[in-house]
Amino acid sequence: MQYIKTLLILLSTTFFISCGENTTTAPIADVVSISLDDSNISIYSTQLAKPLTATVTYADATTADATANLLWSSSDSTIFQATVGSVLATKNGGDANLTASYADTFYDSTTVHVKELLSIQYSDVNVSDVGTAQIIYISGTFENNETNVTLETNIAYYSDENATITDINATQFTLTVDVNTSSIAIRAVLFENTDNTQDFNTTF
Repeated sequence: MQYIKTLLILLSTTFFISCGENTTTAPIADVVSISLDDSNISIYSTQLAKPLTATVTYADATTADATANLLWSSSDSTIFQATVGSVLATKNGGDANLTASYADTFYDSTTVHVKELLSIQYSDVNVSDVGTAQIIYISGTFENNETNVTLETNIAYYSDENATITDINATQFTLTVDVNTSSIAIRAVLFENTDNTQDFNTTF
């Protein structure tokens, strides 16, 4: 009889332990790889930061967006800078490697090519129409003769004393011409105050 009671107690204990194990959360799946969702990335030297994503694969074959959890780095920050989930040009043309890594163990890399700005085109200005706000439309020509690319960032515009720039946006800026002027000089500076500074100037 004592043997039966002892056996029942053991069985009951085993049952409750088993139930407890069934209610615990399953362990997080182990990471087996990460991969960039883009390869052979190209960016323009004057575009805003390009957003990127990366995917992690777990041991159970499930995947998830790991963009915010990875360490993003550039092999040459003088060509482009890497932040979490984006790259931004810092030089007018060039190639460098982008790496996204996790726990110093898993990583994926690809080449980022910065497209070089070759020239800037400006629409005409009527310098005799003094004191009137005029819109100058600008566009860039990049390598491989790519045109009509907006000049969104990394570039600053200046005028000489004969004009005043009153508004700038991604594709145009408004120019107010001073009185008694026969010419206007516009200076466009790419990567100002860096070792990669380039000027794209014109005179109307």
